[in-house]
Amino acid sequence: MYKSIFGRLFWVYSIILIFILATLFGAMSGFYIHHISDQQFDEAKKASGSISYLTMLVMEDMNDYRIRSLYNTSLASWSTIVNADITVINENGEVYASTNNIKMAPSSMSTQVLAGETIRSYSSFGSYYPGLVFVVGIPIIYNNTTIGGIFFNTPLNVINASFADFVRIFLMSSLQSMIIAVFIIYWQSKKISRPIAGINSAVLDIASGKFDKRLPVTSHDEIGQLASSFNYMADSLEQLEKMRQNFISDVSHELRTPMTSISGFVAGILDGTIPPEKRDEYLTIVLNESKRLTRMATDMLEMSKMSSSEYHLDMKKFDICETVRLAIISLESKIEQKSLELDVSFSHDQINVLADKDSILRVIINLLDNAVKFSYENTKISVSVWCDAHSAFVRVGNFGIGIEQKDLNHVFDRFYKTDKSRGKDKSGAGLGLSMAKNIMKLHNSRIWAESTCAKEGSDVKYTTFTFCLELA
Repeated sequence: MYKSIFGRLFWVYSIILIFILATLFGAMSGFYIHHISDQQFDEAKKASGSISYLTMLVMEDMNDYRIRSLYNTSLASWSTIVNADITVINENGEVYASTNNIKMAPSSMSTQVLAGETIRSYSSFGSYYPGLVFVVGIPIIYNNTTIGGIFFNTPLNVINASFADFVRIFLMSSLQSMIIAVFIIYWQSKKISRPIAGINSAVLDIASGKFDKRLPVTSHDEIGQLASSFNYMADSLEQLEKMRQNFISDVSHELRTPMTSISGFVAGILDGTIPPEKRDEYLTIVLNESKRLTRMATDMLEMSKMSSSEYHLDMKKFDICETVRLAIISLESKIEQKSLELDVSFSHDQINVLADKDSILRVIINLLDNAVKFSYENTKISVSVWCDAHSAFVRVGNFGIGIEQKDLNHVFDRFYKTDKSRGKDKSGAGLGLSMAKNIMKLHNSRIWAESTCAKEGSDVKYTTFTFCLELA
């Protein structure tokens, strides 16, 4: 039981409760005993006034037997009222009267009382009592002169009897409180340990591949936050697992097509199905498919490196306008092949940014290449570069079949191709835009796509891809 969180919490709470009750009992016991002593002292002082008056009357007429008898009866009554033995001494310290036949008072106490002091202490009263008694000594003063003293001796069993009642009430109350507290402690411990046990069970399910496991969030405390964090982690793992499965499926699909073409054409050449005069044509197709596989493997390797924490960008200052010019020059032949018009607009002749130049050049070439690939012939490609107070923006646009609204959020996913683009992009693997997004993510920047109709009622769409960079 001690090995579980529930057992530890239960016993820790229980020990703390017992410790608090024990401390409270000790403090209240001391306070109660002191209170009883004060109460006994107050009762003695109240009784001392009447006893002092009677004593002075008796001392004035010591020979009257009736007064003396009445005096002794009064002392016995007061003794019963205050629950104490009463002893009266005269100015010489001799016992004048006593309810329990004490013949002599302790000289040290008599001296103090006859000196006009009021005393309170625990003693055996000159060994008269077998144990300690609570002694209250009060002087009898007449005309500013001490003429005697009164001792009130309260046996401890009287005090203990009252204290026993207190102990009994305290224990009964404590027992009731502990029973209630044990149920509360049990419930609270279970409330804390049950979600943790549920999390532990869910972790084991996740580890076994059950990524759909979720936890109910029933509170807003640390346990509830932990459950929410677990659910978030489970969502991420489930999404990652789906991405992994989709990735394997997409890679398999993308590899199977060129590999089938290569093996088919090579087999046709070897078995003579393809005539010698067409071998060069089909070998060219095999070469292109091989290059496509090489590019795909290179891109996948590059994306894998980008996902690693060890991948570092070579951040430096450079002119983004010049980089755009270099990208356009590298694709000039493709642009001319489709008879495309190029519209380039720079808000400034030079705009310096802080980024990895090679990576950004790769992004621009990829966007331009896609723009050329998916543009209708004899249309226009626009390239714009501008800046605001903090960032530089690069936008590449083209007129073509465009991208459906439902596909805009997925064009940056790995291996993603819209149904319409598959017919036009036989050579692509769907990794270029995903790589561009990863590059911008590493730069703490973003890239986004927009696609709108060029004219109302027209099938031609104007599609733009825009990204931003930090100004140097």
